[in-house]
Amino acid sequence: MSAFFDQCRLLGLTVIETEFEDYLQDESRFRGHADALVRPGTQAQVAEVVTLANGFNTRLTVVSGKTSLTGGPVPAGGAILDLKGLERIDPEDPSIVEPGVILRHYKDWVAARGLFFPPDPTSEESCTLGGAVACNASGALSYLYGPTRDYVRGLKVVLPTGSVLEVMRGDVTSRDGVFMVPGHMLSPRQQAGLVIPVPRIKSLPWRVCKNAAGIFSSHPMDLVDLFIGSEGILGVVVEIRTVLVPSRKPRFGLMLYLSTLERTVEVVTLLDVLRRLFHDKDITAKGSVEGVLRELGIADFAALDRFSRVFPSCMEWFHRSVADLLSPDRARRLRDYYGTLYIEQEYSENQGLMESAEHWAELVELLNASDEGQSLPIKTEVGLDEKQIRSLKTERKGVPEKLNERIQPGMVKMAMDFSVPVEHLKRLLELYDRKLPSGRAYIFGHIGNAHLHVNLLPQNTKEQEEDGLLYMDLAREVCSMGGSVSGEHGIGKLKHEALEIMLGAEGIEEIRRLKKIMDPNGILNIGNMVSMS
Repeated sequence: MSAFFDQCRLLGLTVIETEFEDYLQDESRFRGHADALVRPGTQAQVAEVVTLANGFNTRLTVVSGKTSLTGGPVPAGGAILDLKGLERIDPEDPSIVEPGVILRHYKDWVAARGLFFPPDPTSEESCTLGGAVACNASGALSYLYGPTRDYVRGLKVVLPTGSVLEVMRGDVTSRDGVFMVPGHMLSPRQQAGLVIPVPRIKSLPWRVCKNAAGIFSSHPMDLVDLFIGSEGILGVVVEIRTVLVPSRKPRFGLMLYLSTLERTVEVVTLLDVLRRLFHDKDITAKGSVEGVLRELGIADFAALDRFSRVFPSCMEWFHRSVADLLSPDRARRLRDYYGTLYIEQEYSENQGLMESAEHWAELVELLNASDEGQSLPIKTEVGLDEKQIRSLKTERKGVPEKLNERIQPGMVKMAMDFSVPVEHLKRLLELYDRKLPSGRAYIFGHIGNAHLHVNLLPQNTKEQEEDGLLYMDLAREVCSMGGSVSGEHGIGKLKHEALEIMLGAEGIEEIRRLKKIMDPNGILNIGNMVSMS
């Protein structure tokens, strides 16, 4: 091991052998171990480190923001490869960015140039672009805009063997189950190129079920997609070519307080089919909308046209279990309800704020009238200006932070981010209401995608053991609905068993097979996604 670090120093790299404790755990509080930390400052230096590690059979764990909840950046021996030094944004082309750039900084940087990068995980203030790509990060706005995968048009990747691959979307598409990578895409140039198998794993389309568990697979498949969401086990991303869109439209925020589980599912379903019909232009959704209206007791189908612009860019959820993590006024209100939806609605300049807000007021009035006093009426809270919107969003972002502050010393928070197809949202909520322990289970998250976060905070080792068993039980039930054991956090080192429930032993072996082909010496991010024993 010392020979590897000596060679790194000869190349002018920073090698830190003491005082890197902060790099031995992530936000899950899971801890690992390493001999030293290596900090390259350029893409070329990353390639040199990986080449050396491959030659010395030295394990590398790639680290940047350390915001993971799965143990992904926690080292399993060997060296830590810290990419924070790669933080350049191309001043001539803002779509070219290095992985160490903080996501919030990048979003602000492109916004100042009239552009928008939609991925917005809760950790955006401290996570990096590289981490977002490694986990295919999403966030609240993914309900309308989609995850990171939709905003990556190219990558530069240092492969575990030390070769550098630079590939854009459309350059290499799978054929007959393999990617044929021409030698000119590799540096140093290879005469024979590479043959990489396409992972043979069943995968639902993202819109059907939000999923960040395991290697992405589709047929045909673009090579760029192989690396996005692969948790760093197939290569080290050193440069990202992003897809930037025009500045986001003006918007307002609102909270809808909903009294029952059934009412919650009805409203979420109605809003989702409105999005499909009017935003996605899915004409098959009209029958779904009319069916939902019938279930709500609304006979006036002509109301559809009046709500043609009612489709949120996000649908976030606060279950009443998180009431004491909110501001006092909202906490008191939420305790009387099953939960509350936080929604952002974008509007065009020719439509205007008040006209858009009036559509929502009319929809809420229609929903309350259809309920005929069977439950508490929907209560609303509206944020019309940026300050008010920030107040509403701060509540959502503050929930996981406050939960982390409540983790007992020596305990590990059980963080679940199961997702299911939207048609099974009711079953998922019923499952949680039936099986989660009262008083220490907290539910919130991306309800528009039927993707909810459940956090269990054990107070002692007995509860921590019980939480582990409950997690596996819930994973089986979620998978029986065609769901995913991770909608956005990934698998890391903590959720191997759940991934096997979802993919089966054959799926796990398929990931191992691909890993061994790409990383024959087993040096890169060992322990992430699958064990290699």
